[in-house]
Amino acid sequence: MFNSRSNIIFRYNLLVIFFFTTCAFIIIGCTVITMFVERETWNTIKERNVKRNVPIEPRRGNILNDEGELMVSTLPLYKIHIDFVYKNSSSQKDEENIRHKRDSIWRKDMKALCAGLHEIFPEKSAAEFEKDLSYGFRNKKRYHWLYNRKISYTQYQRLLKLPIICLGKKYSGIIVEEEIQRKNIFGDIGMSTFGIVRQTTDKKGNEIEEINGLEKKYDTYLRGIPGVGRKEKTGGKFILKVEKAAEAGMDVQTTISSEMLDICENAVKKVLKHYHLPAGWAILMETETGDIKAVVNLTKLRQGEYAETIENIPNNPTPNHAFCRLMEPGSIFKTIALTAALDDGRLTVNDSVRSYASKVCSFNGKTVTDEMYRDNGSGRYSMAEALKYSSNISMVQYIRRAYANKPSDYTNTLIRFGLTENYNLIEGESTPYLTMPGTKRWNALSLNSMSYGYAVGITGINMVSFYNTIANGGKQMKPRLVKAILKDGIVVEEFPTEVLNEQMISKKTADDVTKLLIEVVNGKDGTGKRAKSNSMIVAGKTGTANIPNSISGVYDNSEKMMSFCGFFPADKPKYTLLVQMLYDKKQDTRPDSLRIKLGGGSSAALAFKEIAEKVMAKEFTAGVEEAVDTINSPLPVIKNGSYSESSFVMEKMGYAISDATHTTDSRWGSLSTNKAGEYTFHDKMIDTGIVPDVKGMGAKDAIYLLQSCNLKVSIEGYGTVKAQSIPPGSKAVNGKSIKLTLAP
Repeated sequence: MFNSRSNIIFRYNLLVIFFFTTCAFIIIGCTVITMFVERETWNTIKERNVKRNVPIEPRRGNILNDEGELMVSTLPLYKIHIDFVYKNSSSQKDEENIRHKRDSIWRKDMKALCAGLHEIFPEKSAAEFEKDLSYGFRNKKRYHWLYNRKISYTQYQRLLKLPIICLGKKYSGIIVEEEIQRKNIFGDIGMSTFGIVRQTTDKKGNEIEEINGLEKKYDTYLRGIPGVGRKEKTGGKFILKVEKAAEAGMDVQTTISSEMLDICENAVKKVLKHYHLPAGWAILMETETGDIKAVVNLTKLRQGEYAETIENIPNNPTPNHAFCRLMEPGSIFKTIALTAALDDGRLTVNDSVRSYASKVCSFNGKTVTDEMYRDNGSGRYSMAEALKYSSNISMVQYIRRAYANKPSDYTNTLIRFGLTENYNLIEGESTPYLTMPGTKRWNALSLNSMSYGYAVGITGINMVSFYNTIANGGKQMKPRLVKAILKDGIVVEEFPTEVLNEQMISKKTADDVTKLLIEVVNGKDGTGKRAKSNSMIVAGKTGTANIPNSISGVYDNSEKMMSFCGFFPADKPKYTLLVQMLYDKKQDTRPDSLRIKLGGGSSAALAFKEIAEKVMAKEFTAGVEEAVDTINSPLPVIKNGSYSESSFVMEKMGYAISDATHTTDSRWGSLSTNKAGEYTFHDKMIDTGIVPDVKGMGAKDAIYLLQSCNLKVSIEGYGTVKAQSIPPGSKAVNGKSIKLTLAP
């Protein structure tokens, strides 16, 4: 019996072992099949239902103005379409029910929807919306524009509240496509400095990111850190599950003033339009700090239309004229040349050179000409006259006297002035150049040319920076375009103002040159006289430089750059400003009768003056306590009428009324005041049989008195009674009509 029992247990154990062994082989077999035979199939299913390591793009940081207000931001835009056909492949009954309900809703509420669309997009009428949507509805369009432009986030939120649309995608058929776009809040103003970020294609058709300006310079701060997510398919839809959140980019706060930027753009654009010029730019710098308050770069896109653009078009060979365009500056360089000679001790402001009435002279076999000549009776030009009349001949004589024996001293001083410095304020800023002695470019004429602004290539930012040093008494500030980097409004990195040279030139040299520049603007027949202001003293210099023909390389007077650079107010400088404009004879479509000869004094100086006056007008804002009305009395004015009401009001306001002239009990009359602020009441006799004089009264008192005389009163206007149709003192006839004329 015992053996039989043992056999049963043994057989049972064998069965259990066999069962688990078989299961193990089956599992191993399935695993092998899944891993090797069906591997691709299951990988495909996995990829179809789960997408791992999906990058989550961070929100790009903002570019702010000097007050921390938005200038450039990342904003969503939306394209809205309607699918007028509802599909449900898994349930035909549901498809039929929803289609029936949807058709009913669209027929019932289409007019209300179109009226709402017109309110959001007023340029298109409700009738036009209805016509367009009815066409899509009748023809069962699958991807029909609701509004054929991209719309803003605010417009999108309003759209979602409209009839039909508010019912959601199932009943409205709305299709929303979001597009993130980098947006300059003020349109194209400042675009060439702030830069752009956009997707484009290269020559091979590959999609690339185009980025420039401040956007590129500070891209590491602005871009942020991408996050990581996983997309899983649930209920037929992919749901993004965030594994690592994206970190938004930081904000870049600039030194730019939105208001000053607007002032500069409008002033430059006005002159460009007036003279049909192809391009113009301006840089406004705060003298004490070196902060750049405005940079505008305007290019003619077509006749009469100017804008900032980064596109490489005929009038815009560089993405930023002010920072990236190297050009021979012409006569605004004369200030630099004389400053060098004065600061090096080679010349004094009392020196003079021979003047040439013929306006022509030859140096080293090369003819040098002047545009204007003024006979002062001495046959010589002082340094002030040479600069005021912008005499090329005089400048050659001065600089040859100072540096002919050792021209390298001249170029070394110009380098010391920072004229070859690349401040690297934005991506793509150009490095200026000078023609240097001992190089292939140097020849016997180089020193002559460099005395009046040729044989050098200077950017606008280098030029305005030099003039700013003069305005600053010789202290050289580093130009600053960005103040700080912010994270959630908190400063994480600051870029303080920086002194490059505490005394780049002596205070005496700066003062002497300032006097010379004031004479250019305010002196008789100065080339800068159009920049003269009646509200402040302006110091500056004009410049007109011929540009070599792009094909022949010859200076044929067909193209030129016209400039004005200076600072204001000259007695206590606050701002330094450069305005430069291009002229192209081929693009000058003005009638011959209007084609006056243009130069820096007749173009750039006009914009300079307007900018200077408007910027300073912005500065001169008096406090409320200084707002005194010199025409009207500051004392309260009380209308003629009831004594009791007048005295009550005056008492509450803290004024006393003298009642010395009160002789009757009528208590009707008028108030007068003296310079001491004392009020006196004057009685008027009121007789119910006589038409009273109600002039100077308010409507209430006048009507009361006239109706007391049984007159019918009508009034015209509002305010105080100025005239009455029945003269005062006339007999009051019961029921007679009287018209009162009131005015403020």
